[in-house]
Amino acid sequence: MLNQIPVLNVALHVAPEFSGRVLLYIENGMVKADAPLQPDEIIGSAALFEEILERAGYRLTPVKKG
Repeated sequence: MLNQIPVLNVALHVAPEFSGRVLLYIENGMVKADAPLQPDEIIGSAALFEEILERAGYRLTPVKKG
């Protein structure tokens, strides 16, 4: 079938009673690493963190080198 969704079977290194979110690092279709995320952890880009800081009232200015 041409419309099948690819499936990635993975073995995660978490306790049997684990319930939560897991961050996966996948390379060439293979899971290279996994890490359970704590409830207070977030994953985001530098742009996301900049937006969070600005919304909290911080002003970001570039550091002058040299």
